[in-house]
Amino acid sequence: MKIRSLPLIVISLFLLILQACMTAEKAFNHGNYELSIDMASKKLMSRPGDARHLQVLSNAFRLANERDMGYIRQWELSTEPTAWENIHRTYQSMSRRQDLVKRATASGMALSGVSLFDFKDYSVLIAESKDRAVVDLYEAAEKLLNSGDRMNARLAYEKLARVKTLHSQFRETDRLLTVASESGKTRVLVQVRAADGLGMPVDLEESLTQISLSNLNQGWVEFSQIQSMNQPVHYYLEVIYTRFDPGNPLTTKSKYSDKTQIQTGTKKRKLEDGTIIIEPVMQEVKADIQVWRQQKTATIQGKVQLSRADIGGEVGNRGIFGQAVFKHEYGKATGDARALSNRSKALIKLRPVAFPSDLSMLSQAANEVKQRMYEQIRSCSGQIRYIT
Repeated sequence: MKIRSLPLIVISLFLLILQACMTAEKAFNHGNYELSIDMASKKLMSRPGDARHLQVLSNAFRLANERDMGYIRQWELSTEPTAWENIHRTYQSMSRRQDLVKRATASGMALSGVSLFDFKDYSVLIAESKDRAVVDLYEAAEKLLNSGDRMNARLAYEKLARVKTLHSQFRETDRLLTVASESGKTRVLVQVRAADGLGMPVDLEESLTQISLSNLNQGWVEFSQIQSMNQPVHYYLEVIYTRFDPGNPLTTKSKYSDKTQIQTGTKKRKLEDGTIIIEPVMQEVKADIQVWRQQKTATIQGKVQLSRADIGGEVGNRGIFGQAVFKHEYGKATGDARALSNRSKALIKLRPVAFPSDLSMLSQAANEVKQRMYEQIRSCSGQIRYIT
C-alpha cells in the first residue's frame, strides 16, 4: 500500500513545486513585481540556488527598480512640495526590497559564484532625499501659514506633522505646529440664556448654564463658553430656553368594579341513573373601587440655534425638550371585600402623598433637556465640520 502511494506523493510534490514557480512567473507577467519578488524570495530561502526562481527574481527586481527610478526622475523635475517626500519613501522602499533579495539569494550566489543582481548603497540617497523633503515640506507649511487662511493652516499642520516624523527637531517645527493647530480651528462660542422676557429659575440657572464642552471638541471644531480676546469666533451657538413650566398638581377620580364567583355552600343532585352527586353553590360578589390619581408634569423647552459670526446668518435651529412626570394612585373599596383583585387590594392600601415641589420637578426635567441639548450640539458639530 505504501509502495503504491509513493509515486502519487512524488507527483503531487512536483505539481506543488511547479505551481509555486508558475505563480511567481504569473505575477511577473502581470507586472506585479513586488508579489513576484516576494514569492520567488520565499522559494529561494527554502531552495537556495534554484535557477528558475533566481531568473524570475532577477527580472522582477530589475524592472521594479527601473520603474521606481522612472518615478523618481519625474518627481525630481516637479515643483510640488511633496515630490522629495515621495522620492524619500521610494528610496526606502527600494532599500527594503534589496535587503529582501539579498537575504533570499545569499546562499544561491555563494553556490553559483555568479551575481544576477545590481545592488546599490541607498543610505546616502535616503539621507539626502529626506533632507530635501523636510525643507520642502517645512517651507510649504510656512507659506500656507502666512496666508492667514484657516483651511491652509490645517494643510500646514499636516505637512509639519510629516516634517516631525522625518526630523523631530527641525528648525521651529514644534512652534509652528502649535500655531497651525490654533489657526486651523473653527471656534464656536456657546451661550446659554432664557428667551427675551422669560426669567430663568434662579435655583436652576447654574445647572442649566454650565455645560461640559470638552467631550464635544472633535477634529478642528472647538466649543467654548469663554471668548478669547486674541482668537476669532466663527460660529455662535445659542441654547435658548423658551419655557419653564413646573406643572400644576392634578387629582382625578375614577371608579371601577371587581366581580367574582365564590362558593357559599353545596347541594345534592340525583342523576338519571340514581347516582347522587354534590355540587357547589356559587354566588357572585362585587366590590366598587374609587381611585384617585395624583399627577404633575413639568416641562422645559428650548432650542439650539447655530449662526455664523461673520455674516450673522442662521445655519441651524433645533428644538430641545425635557419633561418630568409624577404619578401616584390610591383607592378605597366598598362592597364585598372577597371580590377584590390583587391589584385592588394593593391600591386600597395606599394613601395620598405630597406633590413634589416645583423645583424638584423642574430639576428632573432639566436633566432630560440637557441630554437633548448635548445631542443637538453634537449634531451641530457634525454640520460645522461639513461646511467648514
